[in-house]
Amino acid sequence: MSKLSISKAWEETTHVVSHDGKLITSVALALFVLPQSISGAIAPPPTLSGANPPSWMPLVMLAVGILSIAGEIAIVRLALGRTSVGEAIAHGARRVVPTFAALVLVVLALGIVLIPVMVLIAGSGGLESLATSQPTPDAGKAVLVALIMCLFAAPRFQMMIPTAAGEAGGPIHLIRRGWQLADGVYWKLLGFLVLTLISAIVVVLFVGQIMVGIVVRTMFGTVHPFSIGALVAALLTSAVSAAFAATFSVILGRIYTQLSGRKGSVPSSGT
Repeated sequence: MSKLSISKAWEETTHVVSHDGKLITSVALALFVLPQSISGAIAPPPTLSGANPPSWMPLVMLAVGILSIAGEIAIVRLALGRTSVGEAIAHGARRVVPTFAALVLVVLALGIVLIPVMVLIAGSGGLESLATSQPTPDAGKAVLVALIMCLFAAPRFQMMIPTAAGEAGGPIHLIRRGWQLADGVYWKLLGFLVLTLISAIVVVLFVGQIMVGIVVRTMFGTVHPFSIGALVAALLTSAVSAAFAATFSVILGRIYTQLSGRKGSVPSSGT
């Protein structure tokens, strides 16, 4: 049975961040902050701009999401052992396709399970109401049940990105290995995930969006796409979310070292 100490992983994370913070920051700036800032400048949140994003914005968000996955893999790579920023980013680029494919397969599998459950709770008409501004109460219940089921399923797939950083193999290997690494430590991983979600709500949502929104509105009023206000809001928001994502990636990497049985002390990256 695998052993896992979240406190040890956190201690190692603080060591890695304090020692290799500049390297991690370089990756975060390139693959988190820059793409998210461009996206935010193109389409500021409707709460700031009062305008809906353009119809092609989902393609931009998909590209930003793929770059974020590459960034997470690269940062985990830095947290696993001695390497350079360039090699870590190159490794993230090489491994992003199988990782993205694995995530798509997991989402499809969850959809196969969740859609019938949601239909059973809300009915087909209730699900259709989700696309309107007035979803039915049963539709809300169905969404809540689906979110809870996703939360309980997530620990089984939490180690896929660290696995992509530390091992070779395609999408099926990443899914199988992530599932295997969770054996015996499922409840600890679930507790860690819940704490992470709570932290994300406080840091990313409240500080990174609500507080930034208040500051930017005070300075610039209504924020229009491609404006200075939109760029400032995007930079501040992406900086907060990037700091959170980078720290989360490092701790995932240190958790992976425990579960995978990798030998050695806390790594020191190269330059």
